[in-house]
Amino acid sequence: MGYLFKEGDTMSKNIRAGHHRTVIQRFITDPLTAIVVLFLWFFLKIMPVDVASFIGERLGIFLSFLMRGKNKTALHNLRKCFPNKTDEERRQILHGMWCHFGRMIGELPHLEKMYERTEIIGLENIREARDDAKGGFFCSAHLGNWELCGLITHKEGMPLHLVYRAANNPWTEKLLYQKRRLPGVQLIPKGTEGAKQMVSLLRQGEHIGMLCDQKLKEGIDVPFFGYLAKTAPAIAAMALKMDVPIYPARVIRLKGARYQVEVLSKIKIQKTEDRNADIYQVMLYINQLLEKWISEHPEQWLWIHHRWPKSEYQD
Repeated sequence: MGYLFKEGDTMSKNIRAGHHRTVIQRFITDPLTAIVVLFLWFFLKIMPVDVASFIGERLGIFLSFLMRGKNKTALHNLRKCFPNKTDEERRQILHGMWCHFGRMIGELPHLEKMYERTEIIGLENIREARDDAKGGFFCSAHLGNWELCGLITHKEGMPLHLVYRAANNPWTEKLLYQKRRLPGVQLIPKGTEGAKQMVSLLRQGEHIGMLCDQKLKEGIDVPFFGYLAKTAPAIAAMALKMDVPIYPARVIRLKGARYQVEVLSKIKIQKTEDRNADIYQVMLYINQLLEKWISEHPEQWLWIHHRWPKSEYQD
């Protein structure tokens, strides 16, 4: 598939990573899936925003039946994080998650229009980051419509380069890369090359957005909802090494296709002579903040990830 892209292009490296796909996936299921995604994108785009959001909710409910394995993972996570809730309460949260996630899919083709439908809290913190003449991080989670963080900062004159994981399907990856990339924004792949790209951007005074709620197999053990979870330390390590701030940000659905973006003051990072301990403290603070946010709006977090060891999910 590499012939579709220019050599040296960041995206092409991610797309070519799909070479491990089977022949059937590469030449049949992957292209067909991409065609369906492209059709759905344009179908939703010609709809009014509220209609597209409602259709997306129906799609989310359909996906909940189609992806039963994900439901099993989500319910395991919900039992782990909310042991005091009843099974019915957990199922209601799961249903709400699929409805919310589906609405998000419906709204993505209308991302630019969502700016006028979003209430912003902490605008002064975005402007502080923009005007302090140094680079920095914005950390968030798969909560609400996380894609809106980049749009809001972009509207304020501060491109937010985003760390992301390339889709397994290289055809879909090309489509999503083109659709979600704002002018002047780089999408940074996870891994060694992405780390080098981040360092370069920070040295140029640029800002990077990271979702800090997923498992990293090589990460450090940090408590999350009372259980040790492999946590990616890169945001803390780079912030400490390069002396740049970290601003926590979250996006919450208010009602229908309307949101609230909240950007908090930069995290107070204290340096000691024990760098590993410093990194741990920053990540502990972030995990505790994410716990609080998720507990306030559990139906808006993506519960379908393997946040803990995969062996837990094999029963």
